[in-house]
Amino acid sequence: MHKTFTLNHTDNIELNLYQYGEESCHKGHRYGPAVRQHYLFHYVISGTGTFYSESGAFPVVAGEGFLIHPHDVTTYCADKKDPWHYMWLEVDGLIAARIFAECHLSRQSPIYRPNLNKDNVSALGYLRQIVEHGDEHRLKVQGLCYLFFSTLISNTHDQRAPLRDDKTRHLQKAIKKIENRYHEPLSVESLAAYCNINRSYLCRLFKSAYGIGPKAYLLNFRMSIALSLLKNSNTAIKVVGISVGYENQLHFSKAFKKMHGVSPAKWRQKYLSEQQAAR
Repeated sequence: MHKTFTLNHTDNIELNLYQYGEESCHKGHRYGPAVRQHYLFHYVISGTGTFYSESGAFPVVAGEGFLIHPHDVTTYCADKKDPWHYMWLEVDGLIAARIFAECHLSRQSPIYRPNLNKDNVSALGYLRQIVEHGDEHRLKVQGLCYLFFSTLISNTHDQRAPLRDDKTRHLQKAIKKIENRYHEPLSVESLAAYCNINRSYLCRLFKSAYGIGPKAYLLNFRMSIALSLLKNSNTAIKVVGISVGYENQLHFSKAFKKMHGVSPAKWRQKYLSEQQAAR
């Protein structure tokens, strides 16, 4: 059995759900090596298998899950005797990295192992509802996605080290600063000073949690806001740039083109043309 739904409109900048589905794999079925453009989380319902990444080989059993990070080369393989049956979600957005960090998932630790004292049935229930709804129920599916990840987080909190340790507090403080002040001049040094730690330590915290440094995190955040403005408003390119922290249009356009391969104006034109064609 294989079931996949693809969402054509992904305008929620906080948490975009791109695809979701379900698959019951044959014995020894292997996928990869492959690279994904977004986060891909698999939740194993029954059976077992192995997830392979640069960090190693990880056995996964029913009730557990594994996370694939964007742009990582990974492979996963169903067991030859007891192949897995899983459901999966492909997501991205401004809070996606934070959600997975709060589930204690990282490149070094990509396996979700829930607290057995918690109600993991409700997490599976939300996921089943997501997969059972077609893409015509987009708003409901989006809400269920939030409920699913919220349940994963609550089922994880007392499983390992306390969430709010010093490292997490520093990281969350820096992220809040970025979220609240992205439209102002921000440097890695000023973020570190705000958190009362040095620049190198802040960079290590971001690298460990998100695989990128604070400068790249800030850039990604600003560009996500810029994309939303380009999609959903007629705001002038210059004003979009100023709104996300760039003093002039040239600097904004250069940064945007470096990330997306085209200028903001051409990106907007292409997006609007695609929307017209889809109607």
